[in-house]
Amino acid sequence: MRPVHVLLFLLAVMAGLGILGALLPAEGVRVNDAFALRLPSPRDVLFPMEEEKVDISDILAVATDSAATTDTEALADSLTADTVVEAVQPFVFDTTKLRPLEERIALHYPNDDKRLLWPLFAKLEAANSGKHPLRIMHYGDSQLEGDRITAYVRNKLQAQFGGTGPGLIAVADIVPSFSIDRVISANWIRYSAMGRKDRSQHHARYGALSSFSRFTPILPDTAALDTIIHEAAVTLKPLRRAYGKAQQYNEVKLYYGWHRAPVTLEVSINGVQLSSEVIEPADRLLVREWKLTETPAELTITFKGVDSPDVYGLSLESRTGVAVDNIAARGAAGYEFRKADQGLLVAMYNDLDVELLILQYGGNVIPNLKSAEEAAQYGRFFGAQIARFKKMIPGVSVIVIGPSDMSIKEGEAYVTRPFLEEVRDAMKTSSLAQGAVFWDMYEAMGGRNSMVSWVTANPPLAATDYTHFSPQGAKKVGELFYTALINDFAGYYGSKQ
Repeated sequence: MRPVHVLLFLLAVMAGLGILGALLPAEGVRVNDAFALRLPSPRDVLFPMEEEKVDISDILAVATDSAATTDTEALADSLTADTVVEAVQPFVFDTTKLRPLEERIALHYPNDDKRLLWPLFAKLEAANSGKHPLRIMHYGDSQLEGDRITAYVRNKLQAQFGGTGPGLIAVADIVPSFSIDRVISANWIRYSAMGRKDRSQHHARYGALSSFSRFTPILPDTAALDTIIHEAAVTLKPLRRAYGKAQQYNEVKLYYGWHRAPVTLEVSINGVQLSSEVIEPADRLLVREWKLTETPAELTITFKGVDSPDVYGLSLESRTGVAVDNIAARGAAGYEFRKADQGLLVAMYNDLDVELLILQYGGNVIPNLKSAEEAAQYGRFFGAQIARFKKMIPGVSVIVIGPSDMSIKEGEAYVTRPFLEEVRDAMKTSSLAQGAVFWDMYEAMGGRNSMVSWVTANPPLAATDYTHFSPQGAKKVGELFYTALINDFAGYYGSKQ
């Protein structure tokens, strides 16, 4: 084929594609809910517009704390100390660190009444002198997996108000934790409120972590148990990369129950058995607590029996100060709570004595929305979940964190997903109507199309899926949220002077 023929063929193909691109609507032709066929217009190809980026220089300038503990001698001392309760320094807050972010990161209150959180702040102030830690539970979706964001906020709160330990953790989870090294035997089975329910599961007792673990299959109450003694273990070790306070604890609490045969429970510290006991069959929530004199380099809990209890979690904490639990559920939008056994939830919440719930949702519902009315419906639904929590935990404070910016490719550019702002607005309206406080993570990031700037920052603050934060981005979000919270604590603190 002659070169001129090749050139004519290429010109014909380009002309055809140009005509097709001009005829197709800008939004493309929808193939299904997930895909659309789009072609760039000739104008977009010949004269592409430069993508505008949101200026996030003020966020990049925000300093964040290091996670790693580099002083190995100090860490070794902390793991063998007789006590991990530290004196809390007098509260000091530098208001200049808010500028120029103050308005963007501020907490929003019902009727603009910032006194709503003052009872919580009073308890925070006295947390290091209480009889048990003040409990904060941070629920959310995959943005929190592995203790991301939560670990940062926990460390800031424990540094200011006392307390140590990573809080409530599951025996089996789908991702490793940033704050604790967890090694489990291979026979643990995880049951979650997310996704399709296991056919063998004849109950909805998921507990406060929205999941539980077992080392024998679930059998109907009428089915006979076998005579084989099964054994399963979980070993917990401090992680050197975790925040120093997360690596210390002197109390361990185990939440479990509903086993049909006796279970032997053994606890070993650094390879030496601390205790062994037989737990009789039970059809209720049981709580076992161990008080330690020092943080073990290795803690192992071993279960033996013909029928496993449902194990709802372990809490590693201190005797006073603040405990902050990270509870992430991949794909969650807040729907799972209505599926869970409410009686068990109430029992766990009562024992944990929860003072603050932080609910971080919204992101997973956005890709499935087709109208602003559906966004409004989700907001109303979310308000009902807040009401559910307030009924289960009378007097609890609630802070709702709205969705982050999330991008979708439109032509050659990444832009904010459709209906994200409508979801944010609906969640804010319903949260305030239910007496909850709202934090606008979308606005704190920089608002519309800000995710692109987070992805392209150096180092990147978000992943190339234009949805999830990088470890550095998670720290930034944690710092922004904590700064907004502690600023309002400073207002409470100053009112007493």
